[in-house]
Amino acid sequence: MQFPAQRACQRFRRPVESHLEATSHADHNARLPFFRAARFAINMSAHHPAGHHMKLNQLRALAAVAETGSIQEASRILHLTQPALSKAIKELESSVGATLFVRSSKGVQLTPYGQRLVSHARLISENVRRAREDLEDMKGTVQSEITVGVTPVTALMRPMAACLGTFRREFPNARLRVLEMRPAQLLEHLREGTMDFAVTSQLLPLDRGLDCTQVCRLPTVIGARRGHALRAARSVRVLQQADWLALDPLSDASSPFHQLFAANGLAVPARVVECTSMGLALDLCWQVDTLILLSSESLGSKYITERMDFIEVAEPVPDRIISLVSRDRHVLTWAAARLHDAVLQALADHYPPPRSTAAP
Repeated sequence: MQFPAQRACQRFRRPVESHLEATSHADHNARLPFFRAARFAINMSAHHPAGHHMKLNQLRALAAVAETGSIQEASRILHLTQPALSKAIKELESSVGATLFVRSSKGVQLTPYGQRLVSHARLISENVRRAREDLEDMKGTVQSEITVGVTPVTALMRPMAACLGTFRREFPNARLRVLEMRPAQLLEHLREGTMDFAVTSQLLPLDRGLDCTQVCRLPTVIGARRGHALRAARSVRVLQQADWLALDPLSDASSPFHQLFAANGLAVPARVVECTSMGLALDLCWQVDTLILLSSESLGSKYITERMDFIEVAEPVPDRIISLVSRDRHVLTWAAARLHDAVLQALADHYPPPRSTAAP
């Protein structure tokens, strides 16, 4: 048995797919966001009977209750009555066939199904906001907002400030936010849809939900305070016995710290201070006998070079791979896409390309 929506979508599917096949490659790329949305709508209509769709207002209600932990507070934020909000939640639970919330003395809490769905709800709401903003930006009727993530390493790359300065001159009315975080934190924001793109300094695990373009590489250097007892060491094996500072979580096997020792067949050092603050880590390094891994961009800072020696070892020290990461670069807003492409080109022009054998 076919529902009316299924019969209608079959009539719509044929002309859309015929148009896809007849469209030129260049045209297809330009219209890719529309085609993806069209196919998604077709597939959703084909598999869900009328009256059983998840609706945007229901997903917003879910996200608001999850954020506040209270039906009353969520209804206030959404400017809805409590009965209207409760009805939206019940309809959503009916459409997915699962209980999303449980009430307790501590308020309203998400079930495992609710926890899974709320991440999708937030992403969908953010994508809808960005889509609306993109069209309004093209019409010049709204101030666009672009959020870019950088790591402490990529923030120091010389073309970055120039790209951001040029963007500000070309888009003076855009609201630009640049957030510095560790690579793992950037990925969380990208997955949640709260960041347009990130310039990260580690190779990423395979993730179908993210669009990653490797752009260039930066050498990694081993730093120590001036006069450190191991400043003349020439072996990673000798340095393994020293005290170290790690800028990334010790559990992150893709970090430069882990990769240095893994590439040379060694276990990570036993005495390590984990410090994700670059400023504090450098101060600690200057005051105590610890070693630290920095990017070669640090060599351009007198503030660092006047206080540190750099140890040259015989073994290979893995490069840092610089990548631009987004959820999907094809659906960035117009302004965000301009900045993304400008950063990609500037970094590719200024630094050597990644080697296929380079470690993260």
